[in-house]
Order: sequence, then structure tokens, then C-alpha cells
Amino acid sequence: MPESEAMGAAEQAFERVRRIAFEGEHVERMAALGVRNKLSPGVIKTLLRLSKDDGVSMGEMAKGLGCDPSYVTALVDDLDERGLARRQAAPDDRRVKIVVLTDEGRALASEIDAVLSVPPAAFAALSEVELRQLSALLDKVLDARDAAVAESAEVQAAASS
Repeated sequence: MPESEAMGAAEQAFERVRRIAFEGEHVERMAALGVRNKLSPGVIKTLLRLSKDDGVSMGEMAKGLGCDPSYVTALVDDLDERGLARRQAAPDDRRVKIVVLTDEGRALASEIDAVLSVPPAAFAALSEVELRQLSALLDKVLDARDAAVAESAEVQAAASS
């Protein structure tokens, strides 16, 4: 298959994944969680990010969320004011602030994750075999993404030393 056709297929596949993730039930659930807990989507994403890897620096958080560090400051301020997270000095460099969830923050993140982890009803259109195939294909994409991210980090580390 020529590369141009492969890119077309990749774009088509990604467009479908994007529609599943950013349209319909998932977006409605996120909005309902935001209203019920009086949290913005950004705060919800930050809370979920922290629940996966507690003790994240503000800089890593900005990079992971793909946003400006000043926006992360506002998100963390909101979490801190609500008693859901707190800042503390990094053990290896007291100038660096890391963000950790409180017990209340961890409990809320777990509750939110449980709601957002329910697959859309449309997944019932696939058989068990098809769902396993889809999972395996998406795992392959995620593995390639993780390898690219690791390679990029190695190149950046080498360039800065």
C-alpha cells in the first residue's frame, strides 16, 4: 500500500477514535461529572492525571496535559483550595514543587475514573472477538506512541547534556 494511502487510513482510523472519545456519551459523562462536582474539565483531567502518577512536578504536569505551566498553576490552585491536592517540595530539589493528591482527592479521582471507564453503549455492536482485536490493535498503537515518547526524551536529554 502506498504511503499516501496508509496516511489516509491512519487519518480515518484516528478520526473515528477521536469521535468515540470526544463526542457522545463520554463527553456527556464528563460534563455531568463537572456539574455534579463543580469541576472544570481541566481540573478533572488534572485530578485523573495525578491519580495515575501521584507526586508529579508542575512542569511534568504541563507537559503531560499539553498546556502552558501558568494554566497548570491555576488548575492546581483550584484543587488545593478544594482540599483535593497539595504542593510539596520535591525530595531531590526543594525548588521544584510536586503535586500530590489528598485522600479526598484520591477518592474523588477514583469515583470519576469509574464513571469515565464505562465504555460507550455502541461497543455492544462488537463481538467479544472483535473487542479483543480492537484492544490488541490499540495496544500496538499505544506501544508505538510510548516508544516514540521515550526516544524523544532520550534525544532531549542527550541534547541538554
